[in-house]
Amino acid sequence: MRPVSWILVCLFLGSLSGFAQEIPATPGQDQPQEHRPVLLVPGWLGRTMDLMALKERLEREGWGEEKIFLLEFDDPVGSSVAHAAELEEAIASVLRETGAPTLDVVAHSMGGLAVWFLLQEQQGALPINRVVFLATPFQGTVTAYLAWGDGGPEMIPNSEFLRERQRRGWPQRWVSSLAIRTPLDLTVVPGYGASPLGIDDQVICCPTHQGLLDHEETFALIRDFLLDKQEGEGAPGPTEP
Repeated sequence: MRPVSWILVCLFLGSLSGFAQEIPATPGQDQPQEHRPVLLVPGWLGRTMDLMALKERLEREGWGEEKIFLLEFDDPVGSSVAHAAELEEAIASVLRETGAPTLDVVAHSMGGLAVWFLLQEQQGALPINRVVFLATPFQGTVTAYLAWGDGGPEMIPNSEFLRERQRRGWPQRWVSSLAIRTPLDLTVVPGYGASPLGIDDQVICCPTHQGLLDHEETFALIRDFLLDKQEGEGAPGPTEP
């Protein structure tokens, strides 16, 4: 082949290579997942330190430290009604600090009852995108007979507080919800007490009640749910009770 022909071929192949490099990526391809701010809510007698393992897992998965907030109630054994007021203030504070329009909530145990109460009081008019309930005693627990503080009586099965919550609607009526529980829960007894009606809750084998806060399989469910990965894959979304 003549030298001129070689030059033309090289120029042609070079143009193809350059063209390939300029092809834009498919929309949504390799785009980072949205990491909304996350508010972590403790359970009965819970403290900030109980939530640290979950916070660290979120950080390793791409949530910046500035997007993770830990709530500690003034009275950790107080009423879920009082806790709901503190929760509402915490939500407003997170949104002010981050400038985000919405956030996600992960609530452990009785902390989920405060979320439930607040959803009902606000009729869903809260800037919450998704909520994960970890071993929340939606239907009560017999261990609450031994619990002290105003929050204890509220968690007794068939208490006036829980009857009113169930009458007014389950959380998924207002927000996309995921409930996770464990068959080795010795705090929420019987185990189905941590299952809200009208939603397919996830049963994870087999951390303890407290162990749900630092458990690999549990965290994988939380992560995928908060990143919206579960949509269309059979995991629970918002449904009417």
